[in-house]
Amino acid sequence: MSEHHNELSEQLGQCEDQFNAVKIKIEQQKTEPQKNELMKQIDKWEIESIEKIRQIANEIRHELSLCIIKFASNLDLKLKQLTEQIIQCRKNDDFIDTDVQFFNEELECLKDTLSNPSDIKLEQDSTTFIKKIRLTRK
Repeated sequence: MSEHHNELSEQLGQCEDQFNAVKIKIEQQKTEPQKNELMKQIDKWEIESIEKIRQIANEIRHELSLCIIKFASNLDLKLKQLTEQIIQCRKNDDFIDTDVQFFNEELECLKDTLSNPSDIKLEQDSTTFIKKIRLTRK
């Protein structure tokens, strides 16, 4: 009987050790909730979501840069053409009030187009590309 009691005592001791191990884990959860595996999943989701945003932002920036360069080049060409017309008018000393008015109007139009390009806009897509996470409890 004493041998059986010793075995039970040893088993009870192992059970106590496991209880203590669980108690330590519970205390860790209470004092350091940020180390919980679910917190790590949130951190991973956050990093991946930010990376997606950065990637798309960089793609759109690159695309916009190309559009701006093309847009500015077109405006530059129009400005050069108008400048050449002004030079010719002055060179030939052949201009009247309506010519000056025309050049002023064209210049204002170019400045307005430069400030408010009508063919370049940013739009936000209503569909989400980042999956939202939420906490559910049973």
